[in-house]
Amino acid sequence: MVELYHFWSSVCSVRCRMALEEKGVPWTSRYVDLFQFDQMQPEYLAINPDGVVPTLVHDGQPVCESSIINEYIDAAFDGPRLVPEDALQAARMREFVRKCEVGLDAIAKLTAVKYLLPKLLNRWTRDELLVQAARRPTPYLQDLHSRALRGEIGEAELNEARVAIARLMEFMEFALDPGPWVVGEALTLADIAIAPYFFRLNALGAEQFWTQDRRPRVHAWFQRIAARPSFQAAVSWPDESGGGYAEVGLRSADAPT
Repeated sequence: MVELYHFWSSVCSVRCRMALEEKGVPWTSRYVDLFQFDQMQPEYLAINPDGVVPTLVHDGQPVCESSIINEYIDAAFDGPRLVPEDALQAARMREFVRKCEVGLDAIAKLTAVKYLLPKLLNRWTRDELLVQAARRPTPYLQDLHSRALRGEIGEAELNEARVAIARLMEFMEFALDPGPWVVGEALTLADIAIAPYFFRLNALGAEQFWTQDRRPRVHAWFQRIAARPSFQAAVSWPDESGGGYAEVGLRSADAPT
């Protein structure tokens, strides 16, 4: 039995939904409503002490961290290989996944200010949210969410985040030569690691990072990835608490450009 504890717009959840779809693995949804703080309920912390999504549970055994989950999915189940057999290509894949993990901080800052905070404030008072932020098990998320609530993540820091994202896109433009995928001729976990960033940046109106004029290889890659059934399935999971991105005036995630 395969269960995925996930949230609709979590970029890390999108990664794992996409990997499961690429491998053709049947799975059971265990939805964790982050806006109701389900991730900090004792029963969830028992399987993921960091209080983050996603968590994969296979035959009763939990696996945490999206990049590790995706390698587990590839190793544990039949289907198309998502990790190259060639040792050097596998290393290149993991190098790129690592760059995506480092780049998540920049995405997280933009998300916290432009999406998470406005949506949470539709449901909770600022004081209530500060209490919840202090409960986060990981110091990084405690700090990020508390600073966002106090208005301490200003435009200068958000601009630094945009610059960091642009650097990742520039590296991707280089990696896609000759393409068509990040690590050569076959889609790998490298492509799946970064695809959710496009899902999120598209919603935030940041498509300027991959226009055809600025980064033609990245632009063409996104057209390919957006057409894959696995990507479409992964990003179309509904906001089960209602509202979606449109609730806070952002672009619908199901309309990639």
